[in-house]
Amino acid sequence: MSPARALSIALFGGALLSACTQAPPIVRLPADPPSAVLIGDVAVLDVESGDVEDGRDVLVKGGRIARIGPAGEVQAPSGATRIDGGGATLVPGLVDMHVHVSSPTGPPWVFSLPDDQANLQAFLYAGVTTVLDAGSVAPAAYERREQLASGELLGPTSFEAGPIVTAKDGHPVAIFRESLPRLLAWYVLPRMTREVESPTEARAAAAEIAGMGADVMKVAVDRLPPGAPRISNENLAAAIAEAKEHDVRAIAHIGSAQDAIDAGEAGIAAWVHGVYKERLTDEDLARLASFGIPMAPTLVVFETFAAFGDPHVPTELERQIADPGDLVAMNEVPADFDLSRMRSLGGVIGGSKENVRRLHEAGVTILAGSDTQAGLVAGASLHREIALLVDAGLSPADAIRAATLAPARFLSEKDAPDFGVVREGAKADLLLVEGDPTQDITNLSRIRAVFKGGVPLERVPRGS
Repeated sequence: MSPARALSIALFGGALLSACTQAPPIVRLPADPPSAVLIGDVAVLDVESGDVEDGRDVLVKGGRIARIGPAGEVQAPSGATRIDGGGATLVPGLVDMHVHVSSPTGPPWVFSLPDDQANLQAFLYAGVTTVLDAGSVAPAAYERREQLASGELLGPTSFEAGPIVTAKDGHPVAIFRESLPRLLAWYVLPRMTREVESPTEARAAAAEIAGMGADVMKVAVDRLPPGAPRISNENLAAAIAEAKEHDVRAIAHIGSAQDAIDAGEAGIAAWVHGVYKERLTDEDLARLASFGIPMAPTLVVFETFAAFGDPHVPTELERQIADPGDLVAMNEVPADFDLSRMRSLGGVIGGSKENVRRLHEAGVTILAGSDTQAGLVAGASLHREIALLVDAGLSPADAIRAATLAPARFLSEKDAPDFGVVREGAKADLLLVEGDPTQDITNLSRIRAVFKGGVPLERVPRGS
C-alpha cells in the first residue's frame, strides 16, 4: 500500500468514524488541578535573545505566568503546588508548524485508522502545545479546533488550514487518485482539496475556505508526483488575493526554487517544505531572502522517507509515545511495498539542509514543522526536526526559537505574542527540561514537566 493510499484511507475512516483512543492515555489532566504553581530555582530561557537566566522563581496562576523573580523572592498563594526547578530549564511550549492531526500512527505499509485523540495526546506529551494543521478534512478539523479551545478535548491549541487549494489533478489529488479506490477518492477529495482551473474558481475556493473559518489557506505549488499539474501563477495570485480580502493569509507547499519565487511574487505569507528538489543558486537565494517571509522546511519528513527500509532505531521520546507495534513494524517492510518514490524524495535531505543553512544565514526566518504523517511519531517528530535544524547549521537557541517565538509571531501576527515565550503575562504553556538545551539540543527531549494553560499534565509513558 502506498503512503498516499494509507493516509487517504485513514482520513476517510477518520471522517466517517469518531476515532476513540484504543490505548490508555499517555497524558491526563490532574484530578484536582492546582490553582497556582510555583516553579522554584529554575533556569529560564529568553527565546528572543537565546540567553538563559539561572536561579529564577516562576509563579503560574490563572493560566498565565503571573511573576518571574529571583529564587526565594516570589511568594506563592496558599495551596499552590511547588515544583523544584533545580537543574532544569523552563522553555515555552513548542509549536509544530506543519502537522496532520488525522494521520495514521504506523508506517505507510501498515493499514491503520487515525486516532485523533492519541495524536493530540502525543503532541502534549512531547511538549508541543500549539500546532498548525496544514491540510485536513473539513468541517471536522474546524470542529476539533473549537473542542480543543473549549477544553472538551485535551490537546494543543490548533490553527487550521482546512482544504488545500490546488490545480485540477494537482497535488495531493494526483497521488490520491492513482492509489485510492474510486469510492474513497470520491469521498476524501472534495473534503480535503479544492481543485481550481480559473481565477474565478480560485477566488471562489478561497472565499469558501475563509468562510469556513480557516486560520490560514494552504495552496499546493509543487508538482507531485513529478509531471503532475501545478497551479498556474494567475490562479495562485487570484486565490491569495481573495483570501486576503477575507483577512486570511495563505501558505504555500513548494518544492523548487521557482515554486517559491512564484508563490512569493503572488503574495504568499509563508513557504512550507522549503526548496527540497534542488540546491539553491546564489541568485535564487537572494530572491527568496528579498521576500521577507518565513519558511518551514520540514527536514524530518524527507529524512524519514530516505531511511525507509533501513533499520529504524527509535528515540527515547518515540519509545515513550509510540505504539510498540508500530515501532516493530517500521523494521518490517513487506517485500512487495515499493519504497522507490519515497526514498527518491528523501534523497534530497543533504541539499535541503544546505538550503536551510544558507537561507538562515541570509536572514530568512526558519519555522519548525514536522509534517506528521504515517511513519512519523506525533510530537517526537518535532524534536527530530529541531535537531535536524541544528545539524543544518542553526544554533540550538536559533532552532528552539524556530519552534517557539518565530511561529508564535507568525500565527498571532504580533511581534510580542502571548505564547511561545516565557515572560510575565504570557500564557503558561510551558516545558520544563533537564539541563540547558541551548548547550545541548538533546536536553530539549529530556522532559521533566509539561504545562498546558498553567496546569502540570500527568504524563504516563506508553507501556509503563
